[in-house]
Amino acid sequence: MFSNIRIGRRLLLLIAVLTLVFMSVGAVTLIGMSDMSEDTSELNNKLTVAAEFSHLRSIIENSLVGVANKINLGKITWQEAADTLDLGRKEFELNWSKQLEKNAQSPDLVEFFDDAFGLEVDLVRQGYDVLSKIIESESRAQLALYMLNEEHEYSEPFLDSALALASLGSAEAQEVFDTSESDATLYISSSAILVVVGLILAMTLGPLIYVSITSPIKSISGVIEKLSAGDLDARTNLHSKDELGQLGTAFDSLLGERVSTMAKAEEDNEQINNSVIELLMAVSSLSERDLTVKVPVAEDVTGPVADAMNMMASETARVLGDISKIADQVAEAASAVQGQGGKVHELADSERLIVEDTMGKLDEASKTMNMIAKLAKACNDIAAKASTSTQEALETVSKTATGMSEIRETISETEKRIKRLGERSQEINGVVAIINNIAERTHVLALNASMQAAAAGDAGRGFAVVADEVQRLAESSRQSTSEIGGLVSNIQAETAETMATMNRTIAQVIDGTELAHSSGVQMEATQKTTEELANAVSQIAKRSLLQAHVNNELREQAKQVQKSTQDTATELELQASQTENLVEYSKRLLASVKVFKLPA
Repeated sequence: MFSNIRIGRRLLLLIAVLTLVFMSVGAVTLIGMSDMSEDTSELNNKLTVAAEFSHLRSIIENSLVGVANKINLGKITWQEAADTLDLGRKEFELNWSKQLEKNAQSPDLVEFFDDAFGLEVDLVRQGYDVLSKIIESESRAQLALYMLNEEHEYSEPFLDSALALASLGSAEAQEVFDTSESDATLYISSSAILVVVGLILAMTLGPLIYVSITSPIKSISGVIEKLSAGDLDARTNLHSKDELGQLGTAFDSLLGERVSTMAKAEEDNEQINNSVIELLMAVSSLSERDLTVKVPVAEDVTGPVADAMNMMASETARVLGDISKIADQVAEAASAVQGQGGKVHELADSERLIVEDTMGKLDEASKTMNMIAKLAKACNDIAAKASTSTQEALETVSKTATGMSEIRETISETEKRIKRLGERSQEINGVVAIINNIAERTHVLALNASMQAAAAGDAGRGFAVVADEVQRLAESSRQSTSEIGGLVSNIQAETAETMATMNRTIAQVIDGTELAHSSGVQMEATQKTTEELANAVSQIAKRSLLQAHVNNELREQAKQVQKSTQDTATELELQASQTENLVEYSKRLLASVKVFKLPA
């Protein structure tokens, strides 16, 4: 059925059928998913509307109706009721405005909401206003009348309309869900049918295409097995127009040509075998070292080989004759070289001893110079540290002199302040004398007042009490002034002693400053001397390091000379050994050449 169709087209047919089935299933699935997406969107819209109006109902029940009931039962205060009612009104207005904005894009929905909720929303708003006024007045009687007569009139119409709309939305959502479920079942069934049809087509076309491909391959494989078993007449006999038929035809023609070529090759092989036997006989003679043998030349492919063997035998005989002559000459030259090598080896030994002696002396000189360089470097480091320490000590002395000068200035300033304090204490003595004078006068005045009060009798009794108090105050003032005078005298004595101590301290500071200055001068001279010493030691260290470097280079060069001498001695020993080997090889070469039978 498929023998005249190419294999690629068969596979394309199978792939096209499967692709068509998968595309059909994908198209049905996409259409179903699109319809289900639309149904889901509509279902979400219906459920959203129902949920929003349920939320509005809960707001009114919790704020407008619930607040009135809680106040009536005494569960909340009037202020809490006012706050809850205000919050509920704001939440209701916010959700209702969102609902109106959402429906503003559809004129039909705007008209429907005006007809269904226009009056009900106004009643809810009136209910909020009325209940708010009742809460502000805090009247239980008005609240009871409101709950009996007006509460249901304001809230029930909107609650009933919202419940009806939520129920309608739920019913419509259920209807949309049922429609979506039936559509999904239809699309799933269609997809299943298409998948079954695709499987049937694949199960039908697949085996047919498989058989159309594997049958010729099995035929070719069978022919190959027969050829391996030795049946050269086996053929595929495939005549189809596909790739495998063309392969079978080409394979059959190739087998025919191969069989004819093998028959001709057998004849050529028999002739070549005879020529090869003659060559082997000649080679047998050559293997016995007889180079005078001549190999017979045939007209087949062995002819060039025979010519080549004859030329090789003649050339080998000629070369071996030359080698025999050269071997004699090499033996004579090797003997001469061996004698010269002995003399050179003796000279190399004497040079090696001289170089080893020189190397030992250079090594000792290099070690000594390295030690000098290390000592110079250590002296340089010590001098540098001494210079640094001297500089730091000089800076410390300078700072000490500066600090002592500042201390002297501070002590002078303190002396001046203490002098001013002594002067102020003198002023305090004057003030104390004035206060003491006032106390004496007050005491005299108090005595006069007591006398006058005694003269006045009962009328002056109160004045006598005042006079006594004034007298006591005068006594206290006189005692305090005497104590202050004593304290001021003590302060003046301590101030005078402090002034004398500070004068002695200033003298000591001046002496210390002069000593620090003289120490700084001596340290400056010491620092200059240390720097000169450090520079000299640095120059010595640099030159010592340079000389040590030169000695190290000389020692390395001497080591290289020593190594070269040792290498030369080794090479001479090796040369002597090779010369002996060369003599031996020459003798063996002559012995080997004499084995052959050469032409005269």
